[in-house]
Amino acid sequence: MVKYDDSKERYSRRKLIPVNPKTLGDHLHLKRIEADLSQPELAQKAGVSVRMVRKWECGLACPTEGHWQALKLILHLDELPPPDASTSPE
Repeated sequence: MVKYDDSKERYSRRKLIPVNPKTLGDHLHLKRIEADLSQPELAQKAGVSVRMVRKWECGLACPTEGHWQALKLILHLDELPPPDASTSPE
């Protein structure tokens, strides 16, 4: 039996659904799944690219204030604090 070497894949495997979300990206990912939305669907509703949604969920970028307001309405994020400069990766 030949084993498939997935280390040579161009794209990383799908991110697992966080059980205990710790980062803003984990919270956004979990809320998107709970809202039964795909990344392209969320991107269209929020008025951003799919790449931007991926960056938010992976912690590579934080939503702007305007995008945060849209995400609050789409994903019902009232219980989460808005992103600030201290949560962005350096």
